[in-house]
Amino acid sequence: MHVSLSAVEGEAEATSSAAQLSSDPRPAMSPPALKILAAAQRVLVAKGFSGLTLRAIAQESGENSAMVQYYFGNKAGLVKAMIDSVFRDDQQDAAAAMSTVTRDERLPRFVEGLRTISSSRSFRVFFDVLPYALRNEGLRSRMARAYDWYRQIKRDWLTSGDQSTPPQAQALLGLAELMTAVVDGLAIQEAIDDGFDMRRPYAVLELMLQKSLPELLESGLGEGALRE
Repeated sequence: MHVSLSAVEGEAEATSSAAQLSSDPRPAMSPPALKILAAAQRVLVAKGFSGLTLRAIAQESGENSAMVQYYFGNKAGLVKAMIDSVFRDDQQDAAAAMSTVTRDERLPRFVEGLRTISSSRSFRVFFDVLPYALRNEGLRSRMARAYDWYRQIKRDWLTSGDQSTPPQAQALLGLAELMTAVVDGLAIQEAIDDGFDMRRPYAVLELMLQKSLPELLESGLGEGALRE
């Protein structure tokens, strides 16, 4: 018995945005659907978004075009599946690594997790999908939910389950938003410059956080800081 992407989506839409992205659709997919999804990722990396055609995916996967349409509907359906699955893998791997750290290890492991994500090959898929998602309402909102999930994960890494006051929560969320931009920006630099050394900016980032994070957590972010 197969489970189509539309069935997975129908169940997911009933949950919150964070929960939606924390539930991987792949376990509910049949082996042919998983094979097609993996083939689509390879095609996207090799040929770019314009080369992501049903025919190319069918050739790469060994399945016929009708099966691609059966499981995913169209190109947009495939892209949604990628957003909900491929982009989460590096985040979840880093989250698993953070789950066992001590308080003293938290910051170095946090920065190392960010560096690992920046260097991930999945960013090639992300860079190809993003321009199309910006022009497609459904995919843009899907990507926005993914980013919301990413930010929540980073905020959780910084707290490791510790309780925080509302001003502290605001400060941590702002820091998570900033770190998300750092990851994306450094990934772009590495993608276009083979000689770019990712270790240098992340070493600087760790030093900056060592000095500023304790004060940020102590003072938090008051309402006055958010004035227009």
